[in-house]
Amino acid sequence: MMARGLLLIAAALGVATATPAGAQRAPSPADPPSTTRTTAPEPKSHGLPPPITFFVARGDANACGSGCREWIAAEGTIDSDADDRLRAFLKKLGSRKLPIFFHSPGGSVPAGLSIGRLMRARGLTAGVGWTVPAGCDPKQLREPTCDRLKRSGRELVATLDTGHAMCNSSCVYAIVGAAVREIGAGVQLGVHSSSISFTLSHVDENGHVRREPTHVAPAAERRALESGYEKIGAYLKEMGISSSLLAAARAVENNKLHFLTRDQIVAFGIDRRDAVEGMWWFIDRSSSGPTAIKVIEEYRAGAYRKDVMRLTCRNPSTLRFQYGRDVGAGPAGPPERLRVIIGGGTFALGAPVRASASGSRGPLEVRSADLPLSVLDDAAFTIEPAVTARQAAERGSPRGAAPDGDAANSAGQGSGASVSRLTVQSTGPGLGELSRRCGNGAPSRPEAPTERI
Repeated sequence: MMARGLLLIAAALGVATATPAGAQRAPSPADPPSTTRTTAPEPKSHGLPPPITFFVARGDANACGSGCREWIAAEGTIDSDADDRLRAFLKKLGSRKLPIFFHSPGGSVPAGLSIGRLMRARGLTAGVGWTVPAGCDPKQLREPTCDRLKRSGRELVATLDTGHAMCNSSCVYAIVGAAVREIGAGVQLGVHSSSISFTLSHVDENGHVRREPTHVAPAAERRALESGYEKIGAYLKEMGISSSLLAAARAVENNKLHFLTRDQIVAFGIDRRDAVEGMWWFIDRSSSGPTAIKVIEEYRAGAYRKDVMRLTCRNPSTLRFQYGRDVGAGPAGPPERLRVIIGGGTFALGAPVRASASGSRGPLEVRSADLPLSVLDDAAFTIEPAVTARQAAERGSPRGAAPDGDAANSAGQGSGASVSRLTVQSTGPGLGELSRRCGNGAPSRPEAPTERI
């Protein structure tokens, strides 16, 4: 699971991607970003999620991003009728234009392409996130009562979890059709080659149409599959997406998943942002106690790099903040002094400790500081170099100031290690839950001797 990896550093006559049942959530970033993984089957009682459903969810301020508190949830397997349900849903919404967040293992490719075209025509923004309505257990992958709630047709109070979401196979083709694609930091899109199935339809004695699987000659199956790939290729061209996305998918066996790297997401034209800041999400099973995690991916020093932040309850009034920055594979330069400015106070980050980080381009430099619980009420905080009086005089800056874009004057020039100034938004459900847990006297646990992030 994504969260676990971040905690420790040391269709009928149509093409359909049959995503295996084991691909139920995002992979662990402990796996290298380019990993292709075989998807292990899940217990028979689970199987694939129910057919995809669409509903309006709403949460606290900034629940779905800065200034966003309402969104469309798209949850479940993309079946052959999914596009018709989305079309009816959007018609019911009328002039309301909300972002849509997918949590889906994939399914029918023709329906996925149709969903993409619907979103493009409507001018929608799409992302990846798991919507958890109030009353549902966020620790459970699926609950029958929660599935029924999502299909009730009501607008639901919910939280958006971008740390445990998935968008695989045909979901990826659907999402690239949106007018704007915002693939959050740490979110991975899973692709693989397509499969195809054929059915025969007949009417039973009660007048119901029944469809049963059937087989065709291998040559006919190959022709149908190639025809399906041609349709996908034409769709990607229509949406302004590189044909390399289809090539990457076709290179992966159908029973495996390849998770796109941030470099591929940008190169394929899915999300070209140079810096992507994820939302805070809550981790209840951290060995150190209640924890919130945030991932930032940004282009610096010639590559996309992943940084991780972690807030953990130490006691009812104190948080331990840890900042792990990907410094690349080059030799370590002189340690850079950093500080956090939040809640009207300034807090020095401790000396860096290097830790290996599978899935990152190099080790993380991990720094820590203790912060008052009250900082969770702030909308944002800043990490910047702690410039000494002598350095400030040499740079012609007021004492303590850190001019933006001053990375070249810091340690590790060009290595990806240096920090100019980083403003971090307090968005996402994780901080609210962390505040509730810490404020209720959640017991802290002793820190391990090795730095964690």
